[in-house]
Amino acid sequence: MEQPAITLLKNLNLNQDDYTIKVRIVRLWSRAAFNDSRKVYCYDMILMDEEGTKIQAFVLAKTAREYEHLLKEKQCLFIRNPSLGENRQKVNSIVQDPTDDNKSFKSPIDVIGFVVKSFPYDLKEDTKDGKQEKKLTFLLQDLEGKQIYVTLWDAYAEQILDFERDNQDEKNVVVIVQFGKYRFWGGFLYVSNLYTVTRVLINAEIDDILTFKRRFLSNITPETSSTFSGLSASRIKDPTEEYLSDFEFSTIGSLHQISEKKFVIIVGTIKSFASEDSWFYNACRNCNRAVTTKTISKEKQDGSDGFEDIVVLECKDDGCNSKTVYSVPRIRVPIRVQDCTGIVTLTLFEREVVRVLKVNATQLLDKNLDLANEGNFPQELNALLNRKFAFKISIGSFNITKKSDGYSISKLTDNQTVIGELDKIFDVIQPVDEERVNAISSDIHAAVEVPVNDSVSRSKADDTPVSNFNKDMFKTPDEDVNGTSIRVLENDLKRNLDSIYDDDVMSSQSSTKPRKAGKEVVIDECVTAGLLIPKVEK
Repeated sequence: MEQPAITLLKNLNLNQDDYTIKVRIVRLWSRAAFNDSRKVYCYDMILMDEEGTKIQAFVLAKTAREYEHLLKEKQCLFIRNPSLGENRQKVNSIVQDPTDDNKSFKSPIDVIGFVVKSFPYDLKEDTKDGKQEKKLTFLLQDLEGKQIYVTLWDAYAEQILDFERDNQDEKNVVVIVQFGKYRFWGGFLYVSNLYTVTRVLINAEIDDILTFKRRFLSNITPETSSTFSGLSASRIKDPTEEYLSDFEFSTIGSLHQISEKKFVIIVGTIKSFASEDSWFYNACRNCNRAVTTKTISKEKQDGSDGFEDIVVLECKDDGCNSKTVYSVPRIRVPIRVQDCTGIVTLTLFEREVVRVLKVNATQLLDKNLDLANEGNFPQELNALLNRKFAFKISIGSFNITKKSDGYSISKLTDNQTVIGELDKIFDVIQPVDEERVNAISSDIHAAVEVPVNDSVSRSKADDTPVSNFNKDMFKTPDEDVNGTSIRVLENDLKRNLDSIYDDDVMSSQSSTKPRKAGKEVVIDECVTAGLLIPKVEK
């Protein structure tokens, strides 16, 4: 029988009906039937010809019974007169639309690169179906110095973690990702696994990886190589590490003493919402920054002469404004958080609300459209009140230069192990002294020079009587400050206050609020104190 003429994949023509292709199945997977997951609906595959050109193909299971036994990976096939379906992908090449951040392309892509940096493993719990999703991201660099981000999910993320766990000292790691999908985000190329189709090879003993690693290492200096972290940062951390060892701990009363931009950990209880007038904002779907509206003039769309005014959305990021801006509601609510040293305003965003309450802004608005009006506040958020959390917060330049309250929450947890360990650190930083000191008679005029500020508020003064002896937040009660122990300073402070009052218990109640004699008041979760009665000069 005469061998038919072979048509290369690059030469396929919609006007040609009679042709034969010679291909190898390089990837094969199946899709389940819509109404019965136990039945196969069709077989999907990636085909490659002798020139390395690839094409995606599928065949319905009901029409493949006669040759189903031939459908397996690495199988070479002659296929005569296959139907050419419409390509519904937005683009066919990664270079055609590198500025469009709104599209995720499923056209298979293969990448190879040296791992120069990895990011901590993440476990997402706020998925639509309520299932946990494992996520791991790392940065690959090729021989030309170009870099791409790779994000792998679930089983593929576990594959990376298994390699890192078994090769903890390996810094020279080359990864091949086959049949990944890709997108552009902020001008960078991101690749991720395409469902279960993708194949990931890590430091495999194959020519492509061995040759690439040899050439890559020969082109870099030892100094440059030392900056590469490999996959070491991707390991699974204990849930307590980020809060107990990765970042510095601070009391709320000491936040204003921080003089550099950084993340810190605090522990406190959500006491109230700083404002109930606004609880969400319209965010750019691309970058999550706030969007505003503006009116522009455009030529009339009906073809008539003249212009018409239309309202469009504008993002704070100029890069997003180069194309049409779309918005989505996101939760942003200011909360008041208190510990024994003070109270502070923090901004809580949707990601953390979803983790705690399993609800987002869209769901809240769908249930009650009136919540979109200013002044209406969703009752579901009240479930946050009086709950104690450890907060990872960001200290920004504005907070430092303006000594300004108001910090953004990067992350929070109510893990009791974390909170318990942080409470132990808190006791070292801010010892609770409940011993009573007998009042000492003193002339009231001598006490006029003693400033009495609110130990809970920092709105009118930078320092308070309590915070003055906590300049070094990691001093223990036994360490000396200018030759005088903190315990002595605290007792001296009590005696100065006692010289004004007829009670042997010092109160930390605000001096700006009225006091009722003979009453006992709970200042916060740490201190219960009797109110003081001012002495009357005779």
